[in-house]
Amino acid sequence: MAAQLYSNTQLAQALYEVLQELVADGKVPEELAVATLDQSILSALKNEIPAKSEVKGNLDTYKYYDNVWQFTLSDVAFKLNASGTGSLKKAPEVTCDKAKIVCVDIKLAPQ
Repeated sequence: MAAQLYSNTQLAQALYEVLQELVADGKVPEELAVATLDQSILSALKNEIPAKSEVKGNLDTYKYYDNVWQFTLSDVAFKLNASGTGSLKKAPEVTCDKAKIVCVDIKLAPQ
C-alpha cells in the first residue's frame, strides 16, 4: 500500500522507464523489474536518506483513514538539510502556493 504512493512520483517514473529499457534489451526479466521497483523505493527512503526537514504552512484540510494521514496546505515553505545533521537555519527554503502531504505508517509497508 505505502509503495503505491511513491509509484506516481517523478523519481519512480524515471526508474520505471529505465527498467522498461532493461527489460526491452533482455538484460532484466520483466517479473523481476516489476516486483522490485516499489520495494527499492521504500528501502531507499527508509535506509539511505538521513535528511532532516521542516514544513511550515497553513493547514487547509486533513484526513486520517486506514492509518494514512493526508494534509493539504497552502502558503507552504519547505526546508531540507540533506546531510541529516546540524541546524535547518541555513538550509535552503522552497515555497509553493499549495502542497499535499501523505504520511503512511511504515509498519504497513510490505517487508
